[in-house]
Amino acid sequence: MTDRREPSRSSNDESREDVRTQGREVNGAHLAQDLVQDLRFAARQLRRHPSFTFTVVAVFALAIGSSAAIFAFVDAVLVKPLPYRDPSRLVALYERIPVGERYHLSDYDYHAWKERNRVFSTLDVYRPDRFRLDGGASPEEVSGAIISDGFFSTLGIAPLLGRDFRHGEDLPSAPRVVILSYESWQRRFGANQNILGSTVSLNGDPFLVVGVMPPGFHFAPVGQAEFWILLRGLCDDNHGCFPYYGVARLKDGVSAASALDNLTSIARQIAVEFPQYNKDRSAVMIPLSDAILGDIRPILIALLGGAGLLTLIGFVNISSLLLVRAESRRREMAVRGALGASRVRLVRQFVVEGFLLAASGWALGMLLTATAIKVLAGAIPANLLHQMPYLQGLGFNSHLLIFAAMASIAGGMLCSAGPALYLLRSDMQKDLAEGGRSSAGRGWRRLGANLVALELAITVVLLVGAGLLTKSLYRLLHVDMGIAADHLAMVHVTSPGPWQDDKRNIALERQVVAAMSTLPGVTSTGVSGELNLASGERYKHMLAHFHVKGRSYTGLGDEAVDQMVGAGYFETLKVRLVAGRYFTEADDGSKQRVAIINRTMAKQVFPDEDPLGKYIIDQYDKEHPLEIVGVVDDLKDGALDLKSTAAVYSPFNQIPTNEFYVSVRTSQSERAVLPSMIQALHQIDRGLIADEAETMADRIDNSQTAYLHRAAAWVVAGFASLALLLGTVGVYGVISYSVSQRRREIGVRMALGAQRSAVYRLVLKEAGWLALFGIAGGMVCSLPATSLLRSMLFGVSRGDVGTLLTVAATLAVSALLASFLPAHRAASIDPTEALRAE
Repeated sequence: MTDRREPSRSSNDESREDVRTQGREVNGAHLAQDLVQDLRFAARQLRRHPSFTFTVVAVFALAIGSSAAIFAFVDAVLVKPLPYRDPSRLVALYERIPVGERYHLSDYDYHAWKERNRVFSTLDVYRPDRFRLDGGASPEEVSGAIISDGFFSTLGIAPLLGRDFRHGEDLPSAPRVVILSYESWQRRFGANQNILGSTVSLNGDPFLVVGVMPPGFHFAPVGQAEFWILLRGLCDDNHGCFPYYGVARLKDGVSAASALDNLTSIARQIAVEFPQYNKDRSAVMIPLSDAILGDIRPILIALLGGAGLLTLIGFVNISSLLLVRAESRRREMAVRGALGASRVRLVRQFVVEGFLLAASGWALGMLLTATAIKVLAGAIPANLLHQMPYLQGLGFNSHLLIFAAMASIAGGMLCSAGPALYLLRSDMQKDLAEGGRSSAGRGWRRLGANLVALELAITVVLLVGAGLLTKSLYRLLHVDMGIAADHLAMVHVTSPGPWQDDKRNIALERQVVAAMSTLPGVTSTGVSGELNLASGERYKHMLAHFHVKGRSYTGLGDEAVDQMVGAGYFETLKVRLVAGRYFTEADDGSKQRVAIINRTMAKQVFPDEDPLGKYIIDQYDKEHPLEIVGVVDDLKDGALDLKSTAAVYSPFNQIPTNEFYVSVRTSQSERAVLPSMIQALHQIDRGLIADEAETMADRIDNSQTAYLHRAAAWVVAGFASLALLLGTVGVYGVISYSVSQRRREIGVRMALGAQRSAVYRLVLKEAGWLALFGIAGGMVCSLPATSLLRSMLFGVSRGDVGTLLTVAATLAVSALLASFLPAHRAASIDPTEALRAE
């Protein structure tokens, strides 16, 4: 019997399962149909209120667009991995010296670290450089790098065409070979597939092309290097030659801490073996990503934080608007509930409306993102973009779209949550009877007031950050640089002749100075080996070691910037003379070698005596002591935010070179004189390379330090301004709604004799308390929040009292102004009409 009953039981089970399946299908179809109906109804509702819809979508788009634009930069710089194999195992190597960190290591130290370490699988060095490219219509100076033969292998990058450098090709006896960047191959050689085996002339020497790097490859520490060549004979066994930076790959299983310990131990051994050269030098090792992104990382994190706060303000503002709308639709929801709509269905209606607004805001926000990315990327000076190649090709990608979508979803959920919770907690029967209106209104006023207080608190944080960055930028750009930066123009000059030809180089310098001096408006001219101020690199100038003649010293002596300048250079820049004299044309090779030092070196080396007439000896040229004939004020040698270091200046006529900068001071527009300077140089010799033409003002403004400070200040100030606007609108909305809900109360007060001034005080007092809570909360939050800005502040502290007071006053005045119109409307209420309306 069991066998006979089994089929019927199975048939019944199948029938029940079919019913359940059909029920699920019907329910699913009903759900899809309901969602379509909700979507259509939401669209009709939003079309009926175009001003509300436009406001919400615009605020949402602004919130999404600002955060997505900043995220695009964060993604390109911090999220997207460096274009190397396993980049987390790569480290950058430097040496710490008394002047500071991240300085060059010597040829000897490089080989000693490479041979003695137990922690690196490979260790190589590089050096950014510029070469003279011959073969075109005229010589041209191009960017490049000098590297050891295993450099690309350490990075884990192989050429697109041809081969990598081979071991031993850096020996003097090996043929000279070069690898091209992909961009150089495309632009200079027309992407010629037969480029391999051809030769290019660099600095007058033929180099065999053996490879082309892949597209997208970059190594930011050398900028956009077009030509990669091998180091050979750069130091010639000179232990005191420090030309390189290092890069290494950690062995599997080796931690960064143990690697640094091993490297530090080797540095100590070398210091004992060669105290004259390495006594004060120690090893520095940091992740390669920190070396490349160290200056820009904290700025981007701070900007992303600012964009996030603005986005949060936007979402809070939208929530407030949707709550106002939900309050105005209480009776509508009550009627729909009475007609059979469940609370779940009504809540779903609010959610659908919220996400429809979010989707519209996302679409508009993507257009704003594209525009913002284009504007922000276009504002980066070309010279800085070369040093930040990871920003090349900045734009939309999957990371950005996913980020924007997630932010929009989060915004839609946040914006829908308020009205949905409001509906779930409401009493529909009372709403239908229009009862309990005052209690509901008071409840919303409290919730709305809390949201606006949160907005104001966040606005305070952004305003404080913007104020600190703006004050920091002002002080940075007005720091004492030791010169008069106005009306200065400069051009870099390179002669194709041999750099060792002293007579030819001196003759060229005098020709250049004479030609510049005859240009209209030029009042003075001078030359220098480097430009002192606001270079893109933080540590650019060559350092040398000096000791005072007759004094005992240890190691290599005192370290100082070693700079060459011509007669008239200090006068052209209007450098203040502290003591002694400037250089003259008479300071040539037939006379006693002389030098001018800066104020910092005078204080450090001669703290209690007059340095004039004293002799200092260059460790690399001990046969020619330098007599100190002058002391000048400190000039900024590099980035604007760095402290001044000791500097020694030598006259051009005693150490002439075929490469220098010529600077002119003009009584006219300095930009207008630049074309005339280049034309005058080409009239001297068509083979002269004249490049890097710029004004001192532009050099300062476009320096990496100034740009990063300025960009951060402007972007955060923009966020803060928008936050202030949204916060002010939020205050206006809360107070306006409060006045509308208290219309009968105000009418009763005025009927009982309350004056208009009392009504003003009543409304403004409410706004005042709202602003007070927001400002107080924001001040408390601003101190920990602005810790992100610590590395970007210059000459100002996070707790700057002036900035805090200014922000508090600005927000208080804005809140009171926003509440004045509702207060005026309240004071204008006719008591009779208000009571009759109720």
